[in-house]
Amino acid sequence: MELNLASYVSILLFVLSGTYVYCATRSRPRSPLRLPPSPPGWPVIGHLHLMTDMPHHALAELARSMRAPLLRLQLGSIPAVVISKPDLAREALTTNDAAMASRPHLLSGQFLSFGCSDVTFAPAGAYHRMVRRVVVSDLVSPRRVATYGSFRDEELRRLLAHLTESASTEETSVNLSKCLLNLANDVLCRIAFGRRFPHGKDDKLAAVLAESQDLYAGFAIGDFFPELEPLASTLTGLRRRLKSCLADLREVCDEIIEEHISGERQCIPDDRDEDFVDILLRAQKAPDLQVPLTDDNLKSIVLDIFIAGTDTTFATIEWTMTELMRHPRILRKAQDEVRRVVGAKGQVKESDLAELHYMRAIIKETFRLHPVVPLLVPRESIVACTLGGYDIPAKTRIFINTFAMGRDPQIWEDPLEYWPERFEIAGGEIDLKDRDYKLMPFGGGRRGCPGYTFALPTVQLTLAKLMYHFEWALPAGLRAEDISVEESFGLATKKEEPLFVAVRKSDMYEFKGE
Repeated sequence: MELNLASYVSILLFVLSGTYVYCATRSRPRSPLRLPPSPPGWPVIGHLHLMTDMPHHALAELARSMRAPLLRLQLGSIPAVVISKPDLAREALTTNDAAMASRPHLLSGQFLSFGCSDVTFAPAGAYHRMVRRVVVSDLVSPRRVATYGSFRDEELRRLLAHLTESASTEETSVNLSKCLLNLANDVLCRIAFGRRFPHGKDDKLAAVLAESQDLYAGFAIGDFFPELEPLASTLTGLRRRLKSCLADLREVCDEIIEEHISGERQCIPDDRDEDFVDILLRAQKAPDLQVPLTDDNLKSIVLDIFIAGTDTTFATIEWTMTELMRHPRILRKAQDEVRRVVGAKGQVKESDLAELHYMRAIIKETFRLHPVVPLLVPRESIVACTLGGYDIPAKTRIFINTFAMGRDPQIWEDPLEYWPERFEIAGGEIDLKDRDYKLMPFGGGRRGCPGYTFALPTVQLTLAKLMYHFEWALPAGLRAEDISVEESFGLATKKEEPLFVAVRKSDMYEFKGE
């Protein structure tokens, strides 16, 4: 994270332009609108002090204490609302979907997504509709996702071989978090760029992608005080970092695109499957594009899916394995199901996943208790509308707190318990795109994540193979209740401490290289 948000506020606002902004705020006439309830704020910064290192926790507690499922906040000079109930989320993403269909122009997005031209940050309009259609139909359609199976299989074989080599009868301790992060990077890099992720510290691609993820995860004062952005970003060095990162991204992406155009891409031997760059270069020439797809647009789309996909995929698998290690009964039940379905075939295939009903319940329970994007990607209202009987002005930032919903005792029985059986009892009525909006890890409406069918096979197949081939235990001296579930908030909400496990080869289902 660039700097602690409170430090930004105290250093920049009060010293530089606090008086000016405060006076401008005081001079505004009292609004005649019926606005949602709001907690007491501070001069100048409004409610920015609530945006702590764990804003989803703070906002959930605030909504609970105020008994206000719809909260109005003033984040610097930006008006915002926070939604903490499914019925309001449904209203926002259905009735008001068009009115709330845009994105705020965040500083990182303006630079690192080449002028907000990716799917995530593009403003509502013809360009966003066109590029989303390209992504959905050309990159992440079910037919296309199936063609990525060879990439997933190859990288999973490498992970399983590594774990087999690391395992022993003495139950060797393994940093599973590191293994899973490497897997997510390798799979997404293969699919996006046609090359394996370079894990060397001196590789430019690895360095610039890591810098991009760090910059996306940070707060910027200009996102809350646009009038102060040029000065604030210059003084903190953020604008310099963003410009440098953008230049490096452009250089690396230009090299990759040129390799694809010339036919000299550095693909893995015998790897002839198309990657994202191949597909988008072909889509770029389509005669029916409503808006031209430039090279910069192409770069932003590929980077968007890679940067967002790696962290969220990794975090989901890591949280699931963390909870399985904390709950041996659930772990054993998951293993029994996978081994019963797969039997003596010796390997898990994607065709087996449809039969793993308890595994799907486990993944849903992980999304409920540990949403990797707990506030979703913020929206912005294009026009004034009403929500829950309250007036929502145009240019209001919209946060949907899925973390608060997932831990609400009025929605879920024993919400702090990790209990996948709740979804079996529901009989499949609660899906990952739940019609009641109680579970919404991928958002919803026209700005919902278009790549959820792309990410899920990697999550499901990885977990199934880990359950099938290995026996899992905690390192010597560590108890289940000692495993930390503290979070690290960022681009995706990950486990703060890495997960170390003791892994042993299964006597009956040992991995043999498939």
